[in-house]
Amino acid sequence: MNRTEKRREKKLAEKAARKEARAKPRGSRPDRQQELAIQQALNRAARYRRAGDLSKAQGICQQILHADPNQPVAMHLLGVIAHQVGHTDIAARLISGALAIKPDYVGAHCDLGLAFEDMGRLDEAVASYRRALAINPDCAKALCNLGLVLHDLGRADEAIASFRSALSIDPACAEAHFGLAISKIHFDYDDDVKAAEDAYAKPKNGDVQRMYLAFALGKAFEDLRQYEKAFTFFRNANAIKRGSYEYSIENEEKIFTNLKNIFTKNLFSKLQGTGSHDQTPIFIVGLPRTGTTLVEQILASHPKVHGGGELGHLSRNITSNFKDVSDPKFISVINHANLSQFSSTGNKYISMIRDHSDTARFITDKMPDNFRFIGMIKLMLPNARIIHCRRDPRDTCLSVFKSFFAAGIHDYAYDLSELGQYYNLYRDLMDHWHDVLPDFIYDVRYEDVISDQETRSRDLLAFCGLDWNDACLEFYNTDRPIRTASTAQVRRPIYKDSLQLWRRYEKFISPLLEVLRFPLS
Repeated sequence: MNRTEKRREKKLAEKAARKEARAKPRGSRPDRQQELAIQQALNRAARYRRAGDLSKAQGICQQILHADPNQPVAMHLLGVIAHQVGHTDIAARLISGALAIKPDYVGAHCDLGLAFEDMGRLDEAVASYRRALAINPDCAKALCNLGLVLHDLGRADEAIASFRSALSIDPACAEAHFGLAISKIHFDYDDDVKAAEDAYAKPKNGDVQRMYLAFALGKAFEDLRQYEKAFTFFRNANAIKRGSYEYSIENEEKIFTNLKNIFTKNLFSKLQGTGSHDQTPIFIVGLPRTGTTLVEQILASHPKVHGGGELGHLSRNITSNFKDVSDPKFISVINHANLSQFSSTGNKYISMIRDHSDTARFITDKMPDNFRFIGMIKLMLPNARIIHCRRDPRDTCLSVFKSFFAAGIHDYAYDLSELGQYYNLYRDLMDHWHDVLPDFIYDVRYEDVISDQETRSRDLLAFCGLDWNDACLEFYNTDRPIRTASTAQVRRPIYKDSLQLWRRYEKFISPLLEVLRFPLS
């Protein structure tokens, strides 16, 4: 066979191979060339996700799964994207599907654990992280995530051990340093603080790592009462975080103004009698760090109350059945809503929270931001209880500034001036709710609970229609998951360390005090 004939044969073979590839049934095992193309596409999707272009990443994953429905990495990545946009139940299903195909997929076990955490299924999250560690005992990410969920479950000693194990594998693991700092009280300038400082000083650390380490060191030096050094780290951590996203306090002001313009006395008079008359929910609202976790823990210690934690059901229900409150069309939707919409949306919310307990007389929802939705609560669930937690605005804002929150929430928190402006908007809106809905909201001051726990606890129970129970005085013994920055505080009896703490930082927080309109000393 001459060279020309060989070339002809080669072309025919290639043509036949392409024809055979096209004839393969969907879902059959891809050949090496296809595998390479899939890997390249997965790499592109991962880059798009890291860059924040989730729609492109999602589109690529869907194309891959259309060609190969059993591609576990694409299924996993699609689950991670679903989790990022708040579809946690879908995320859990997709990642579980990836694990059914590839049971030894360590990263998928870790991400399934994160999804379970956000669904409040903390024991299942622990199991996911332990499965990851059974496959790879040296996975620092799994050890760190396990430590954080053990911290939320109140198992501090196990959490600390898990963080230390993570650091023994990766001494620069910023999240482990952060977890260790929030899980213990520093009494000395110990090896943990020194190790976090060494990690913070390493020039190779990116912004995210430095942010976690700075929050950890701020907490450590506050424990050691070195307030100037603590604030330096808190300020650096907040600056890094604030530089990572776009935010406009002016947009917040427009939303708050619209809420006041929509929810008037006339509206409530016109829509009187709407909504579901179910009495299950107790909403605990306010800004973060105002004692919302403490109030919920006191109530959840009562045998007739289930502590639901920070639930996202209310805002999702309002958005899906009406509009997002930030949407300019929200006012028109409310004004033209069918009265049955308020009842059906209220009933949907009840159905959702009943997934957390089908036996408790009351279920708490401690999402602080629900203060924005008090008007909607009145129309959807007029028999719900609303407890508004208040605290000295200086202590409130300082405590918020020292805290690290999950991505996408409390974006106002990382700049002192914006934080003060948001506080003023919140305070003004709460005044509005009290004016248009008198006697619907029960105010409780954090300082009052601290100074006279039993009296204020009795008042809380009476407002909720509950008889006294001694367990409410020993709330710190109540064993339940707590996924907030106050986890450690409510695991011990009432203490007064945080009262007037702002005075320790007064000379560093003048931008905040000026916006709050407090005179400077």
